[in-house]
This record gives sequence, C-alpha cells and structure tokens, in this order.
Amino acid sequence: MEYKKNKQTITIRLDDGDEIIGSLKAIGRKEKITGASIMGLGAAKLAELSHYDSREKKYNTKRFEGMLEIISLNGNMAMQDGEIAIHIHMSISKEDFSTVSGHLMSGIIYPNCEIVLNLHDIKIERRFDEKTGLNLQRF
Repeated sequence: MEYKKNKQTITIRLDDGDEIIGSLKAIGRKEKITGASIMGLGAAKLAELSHYDSREKKYNTKRFEGMLEIISLNGNMAMQDGEIAIHIHMSISKEDFSTVSGHLMSGIIYPNCEIVLNLHDIKIERRFDEKTGLNLQRF
C-alpha cells in the first residue's frame, strides 16, 4: 500500500494481498480522519459481499474468488464508538463478464486497486438505529 495526501484528498494504491477495509482503517487512524467519501476501482482475487435483509435485519454474505475486476467502490468513512467505520458498496465483474455487487465485507487485492478519499471537514458519527437495525450517520 502506498498513499499521498494533500489538503482535502488522499490518493491510495493498494497492492497484491492488501485487504481493502483494513487498509482504509489503517490510513484513517494514521491520518485522524473523521469523515470522508471513498471511490475506487481495480482488481481483486477475493471479495465478500453482503446484501442487507431489512425484514430480518441481517446481512447475507457471499464469497467470490477468481480474477475479479473492481468496477466500482463507493462509500464513506466515519467514526463509531471512537473507531474508524468504513461503509463501502462494491461492484465486481467476474471472468465470465457477469457482474455482482453488494456491501463490501472484505476484499483482497490482486494485482492493484486505486482509491481516492475526499476528506470532509465535518465529523461523521455512526450510531445504531433500532428501527432499521443499521448503524446510521449522525452529524
């Protein structure tokens, strides 16, 4: 992993074997980020994607392995209970050109991934919401 920061942006390159969520949390802690937008693309060898069942209030997760093109990473970085919270949705194209997407639980990069964080000058907090069963943004 390598990254470069300017006033409002951090540009990141993840390399073979880097895990997306863990890498972003590490940067968030090091740079003391309390709110940011995330966007990216690249390739992975493993992705665990979830779909939230709002009736059951639980995530259903599926694992994908192989040569996966990351078509899109979109999400945000916030704080939850004093820790970095990452919320990303991911679309991937499989080798047969079929596409799947969902909430990213884990992703292992191969060979690389390019991500941009747009930093916010506000603190975003996530707190549990009983009605939805989700950790929603609070400002």
